Amino acid sequence: MSEVCLVGGNPLEPVQLFPLHYPWAYAHVQQAKHNTWFPEEAPLHDDLQDFSERLTSEEKHAVEMLLGFFNPMESLVTTNLIMAIYPVVTAPEVRLYLARQAWEEANHVMAFEYVIKTLPVDRERVFNMHKDHPAVKAKEDFQMRLTQAMLEGGYDLSTLGGKQRLLYNLVGYFVVLEGIFFYSGFALALAFRQRGLMKGLCTIIDWVLRDESLHLSFGIHLICEFLREHPEVMTEDMAWSVQNLILEAVRLEEAYNRAVLPQPLIGISAESLNGYVRYIADRRLEELGLEPHFRQPNPLKWMAAQIDVPELVNFFEARHVNYEVGFPRG
Repeated sequence: MSEVCLVGGNPLEPVQLFPLHYPWAYAHVQQAKHNTWFPEEAPLHDDLQDFSERLTSEEKHAVEMLLGFFNPMESLVTTNLIMAIYPVVTAPEVRLYLARQAWEEANHVMAFEYVIKTLPVDRERVFNMHKDHPAVKAKEDFQMRLTQAMLEGGYDLSTLGGKQRLLYNLVGYFVVLEGIFFYSGFALALAFRQRGLMKGLCTIIDWVLRDESLHLSFGIHLICEFLREHPEVMTEDMAWSVQNLILEAVRLEEAYNRAVLPQPLIGISAESLNGYVRYIADRRLEELGLEPHFRQPNPLKWMAAQIDVPELVNFFEARHVNYEVGFPRG
């Protein structure tokens, strides 16, 4: 067996897990097995009645935008994992989790398709939103840019530029898409349950959130391990670039939320949701070893109980002790 390395090894090497070289990755695999679920386990008959009889036209629009974002983005995550990350991240236990994550992302696509085909939404408008709605398209373009950069000809992981391109992709998907964009969407969806609405959809969101919390944890571990093995990647300029990537994402998410919530609905406003986005963006910056930027409290206190599920808390937070990486600080 050739020498095990996190990235750049032989992509055709058969999987030999033990002895483990990255036990944190295998721990994520073990946790992920307990998260297995299937969309049809969540009944949607009450949601159908809610959508048809109880939601206002503005609330229906918010649900359609939520579905119009999540459905294509979950698909894009799957594509990025398989085409951009899996070929170059070669440690066996890390690849094992990436394969599991790809299945989970595909399951999320099927879950949102299940909701779309069950509810009387404008199916064509929902599916075309990632192309037709400026705020949704801007977020997709942001993510597509990162994937396309990994697939360009001449991409070489043996160079500093190639490694920095990989870091950008990891931050853009694990930290931004799964750790900011998705969490903002979770907050909007779960606000319906705060008002006793769309409980089946929110059950699916609970399950997706459980998966995504683990994806985020895995991604932070992966980034920190990558930087530990390749410390030359995190130059001072690169640290600023990573921070600016996250701040650009915050601006995109704030614009999207203003489009979803032109006026307050279901007990939530664009301003409160954007305050939550800024709050979690600071958490992501700190998890990467960077200084927080916004320094504001969480305006959606009820989301803490939704996210900090007991079986993930200790595992998720443990990385701060064991996987802290010293990014240059401004």
